[in-house]
Amino acid sequence: MTLDEQVRAEDMGTRLGYLGLIPFVAGAVTALLSEELLSLAFQAFILYSLAILSFMGGVHWGLALIIGTRQSTRLLISVVPVIVAWICLIALPAPLTVAVLGGCFIAQWFIDRPILAELPIPSWYLEMRPRLAYAVAGCHLFILFRTMS
Repeated sequence: MTLDEQVRAEDMGTRLGYLGLIPFVAGAVTALLSEELLSLAFQAFILYSLAILSFMGGVHWGLALIIGTRQSTRLLISVVPVIVAWICLIALPAPLTVAVLGGCFIAQWFIDRPILAELPIPSWYLEMRPRLAYAVAGCHLFILFRTMS
């Protein structure tokens, strides 16, 4: 990969990563400010949270396919986030679902951090991931606050 391609990949990855925060922030702000849209904002927020947790787990599925070591562990790690999210969605009350999902984003980062540190992952990604995880967890706290009030 040329330096120009690396710069373009970093720019695109960074933009997409931060743009992915928009539905979280919009959902949290809408839930806080609009009584009329609260139910819709909450549902959209939870569904997006579930989708992104699934996406985050999918990173490990991809790693299992291309890296020959720890394949079983990587495959297991890849499905746990979405299964936990799904169980929350169908079995827990709304505030607890929001709390667990928010915690899942932090947990996913703590699981990913040592795994990704062993791999040739670009530094921009390793710097961006905790920022995104904490921002997303913060949005979950706002939604949690709203569902408790």
